[in-house]
Amino acid sequence: MITYSEFIRIRRQEQEDSRTLTKLTNETLEEMKEYIAINKKSLEEAKKMDDSKRAEEIATQIKNALTTLDQILTVRMVKIANMTILGTNLDQARNNLTSEELILFDNMLKLVNEHKGKLMKEVKDVAPKEMQKVESEENTNIVVIRIIADVPRFVWKNNKTYGPFSFPNVIEIDRDVADILIKGGKAVGV
Repeated sequence: MITYSEFIRIRRQEQEDSRTLTKLTNETLEEMKEYIAINKKSLEEAKKMDDSKRAEEIATQIKNALTTLDQILTVRMVKIANMTILGTNLDQARNNLTSEELILFDNMLKLVNEHKGKLMKEVKDVAPKEMQKVESEENTNIVVIRIIADVPRFVWKNNKTYGPFSFPNVIEIDRDVADILIKGGKAVGV
């Protein structure tokens, strides 16, 4: 039968080595469950006997064991996530997982690979002409002009503030504002 010190040993070993998973079997988890079950039974008996001091000690043991198990599982899940994302130590990981963790691992690995594959395919398959078309559609109202005289800050009819622009300078600006600056002799088209 497992003892609380075994919970501590597994947690310590799991926390010390950030690259590998400690061997955790289904049998070990069953022993941990049995440890909790035995302590719960002892807690009930202590309560029936009105031994509040003993009941409190047992309740603390149960709480500590559950907290330690939670810490073990959290560290393991982080390691599993890292392994699936980075694609490292996959065979080693499989050998040290419980059956439930193996399901989690395989599902995470599948999701990571699908996600990366989808994004990589989108990036590989993008056509340059499509990208240029999108850029030109977005910027049809933007033009490039060269400032040939200083222009103070001003607010345009769209309530946007422009400037100040100083000579010599090349800027991108809304077409209607550029037209006014060019007509006013403050800029020329590029």
